[in-house]
Amino acid sequence: MTSRFIRTIFLASLFVVASISITAYAEGDKPATEQDTPITRYAAEAEDLLRNLSEEQAKKYHLIRDTHGIIRSVQSVETIVGKAVKECKEKHGELGENIDKRFTEWKLAVHPVVKSGEDRLEKLILLQDYAKPSDVKKHLKSFDAAAQYGEKLIDLKTASDKKSCTALLKDMDKTQPNLIRLLRENIGLDK
Repeated sequence: MTSRFIRTIFLASLFVVASISITAYAEGDKPATEQDTPITRYAAEAEDLLRNLSEEQAKKYHLIRDTHGIIRSVQSVETIVGKAVKECKEKHGELGENIDKRFTEWKLAVHPVVKSGEDRLEKLILLQDYAKPSDVKKHLKSFDAAAQYGEKLIDLKTASDKKSCTALLKDMDKTQPNLIRLLRENIGLDK
């Protein structure tokens, strides 16, 4: 597994988030019943919600949705990498053990940033003025359902040959500081 693969997975997750957002606008006048999926249901829900918001409220909505999407993407990438780590550990003995140890270190470094992002998201939800916080959280669960549906459409197979596992180990060293920096910047922790 190469750094290109990990970036592709991360970007694919972000693409799912972006496509959900774009769908909310692109589907516009089309009824969700045309093809009833979690994505079309979320898009219709988002469109209905956005229709009644002021410009300032819409900015808050997008900030909440984007922050949630970024956090969710990182969690999705962690799950995918975790599967690759498990396969490498099973197939390559000591190399697999080193990858497993490095993945644990990676998670220990990334999780506090994700937790800070989740705390910020909770504050954003409480401070918004367009819906009850419970309704916003319910809407984000619809977002999650749409993203999970989109992820299932991607046929992803992890590589676990020795070369890929070695590359995965090296990539975690390279991607960890960049991922943390990108997370902090994009979910507004450095403001």
